[in-house]
Amino acid sequence: MKKILSALLFIIVVYNINAQAFLGAHYTTKDAILTNSLNPAMPAASSMKWQVNLFGININAGNNYLGIQSFKGIASNFDKDVNIGEILDGKSKDAHVGLGFNGPAFMIKIKKNNAISIGVRGRGVATINDLNEDLGQSMYHNFKDIFEWAPHFKDDKLTGGANVYHEIYAGYSRTINIKARHALHVGVTGKIITNIFNAQVEAHNVDFNIVHSGMDSFVNVKNSQFDFLVSDRMDDGFKYKFGIDGVGFDVGLIYELKRKETDEPLLLAGFSVNDIGFNSYNLGKNSRTFIGNNTNIPASHILNADGSTIEFDMLLDSLGTKTIPTGKKKMKLPMTLNTFVDVRIAKMFYANANFQFNPYDFKKGEPKANMPTNITITPRFETRIFSAYLPVTWNKYSGFNAGLAFRIGQVTLGSSNVITSFIKKPTSKLDFYMNISFGKMAKAGKIKEDKPKKDKSSNNKTEENRDDTPSRETTN
Repeated sequence: MKKILSALLFIIVVYNINAQAFLGAHYTTKDAILTNSLNPAMPAASSMKWQVNLFGININAGNNYLGIQSFKGIASNFDKDVNIGEILDGKSKDAHVGLGFNGPAFMIKIKKNNAISIGVRGRGVATINDLNEDLGQSMYHNFKDIFEWAPHFKDDKLTGGANVYHEIYAGYSRTINIKARHALHVGVTGKIITNIFNAQVEAHNVDFNIVHSGMDSFVNVKNSQFDFLVSDRMDDGFKYKFGIDGVGFDVGLIYELKRKETDEPLLLAGFSVNDIGFNSYNLGKNSRTFIGNNTNIPASHILNADGSTIEFDMLLDSLGTKTIPTGKKKMKLPMTLNTFVDVRIAKMFYANANFQFNPYDFKKGEPKANMPTNITITPRFETRIFSAYLPVTWNKYSGFNAGLAFRIGQVTLGSSNVITSFIKKPTSKLDFYMNISFGKMAKAGKIKEDKPKKDKSSNNKTEENRDDTPSRETTN
């Protein structure tokens, strides 16, 4: 149990994924598979004839409590008092960590207007919402000694979740040509989900108090409640087995306005809903529910002989009533709503604006693992072989960040905060992504202008006039 708590603490105070993976590198028509994860209509809209993905990884982390103060000696001689800085503003803390893997995948166009895609991905998302700042500080500085914690704090709605899973997906997208320069691209992706690890925590009416009376000290948690639910994969060591634990869907739509000279896009505008669905997991023996007994518990019942706090389950038994729940739980997938506009500014220069909205943001007090709301603006330089991206992002956890990314052929490498990490201190976000694939790109073709429609009424009138015209023959 101590290992689980330590891992949970690490997630709470260190990391927070800030919006979608591969920030800034999405929505290019030069890479269909990478963009497919955010809008399933992109394979049909892309300029790729076919593409094979080999491997990709995205690590995107940050939070609104701790940040990197100095990179000097952080790997060889780490000192949290030197390398890490706290952001103390009296506000509740939010944290969200994520790791993504793009596995083997394949996309091919069929008769130019149809595209299918098949592949595998691995995802991990963990979120903590509304953590009391005093509780965060207490756990960060004095995790082992509960009597060194803040003497009093309250938290009404602490929640969190971790959702780590594999997905096997298959997608279909189609182009509907409206006119020579106008087209709609629609797409849908279906997924089957296999769980790796799941956890949820939900706390109600947290009320922690340290009472000093005479020569002794006491702890009282009043009627605090929490549920800590963990999947059975952690029982007796981690055991993974393949199985279908849930399903998911992505749906997307993209409007395209082509250039006058060629069939390359002048403007793309799209909307998608991603990760509609759920997965389920069995509760393991490390799950706990707890309710406080509103009793002053003396230090002698809480501390070991060396002054450290007793084992977690013994502490719970002292402060209240602990039970081990059983059964099955469902977790929602990290659903997001995405809109984007991509415009060709000049030859080889483009600008993209993307808004990602988390529809669960308004559901307070519900344990979940989901993406936060995010705004990204990305100018880019792009040719068939090379792209350079400059993503500028904002979200509620780490504010504004600026990064840099590159595409050479079908290899993408970048970070959405590499620029601000050297300017902004403390740096509360860490992001890196890389993807390797190969494929064949279609050459730009010429636009076949729409032929003007004939005016049928005019033709009919002409014919009628011919019938009514008197004959020019004369009679003698």
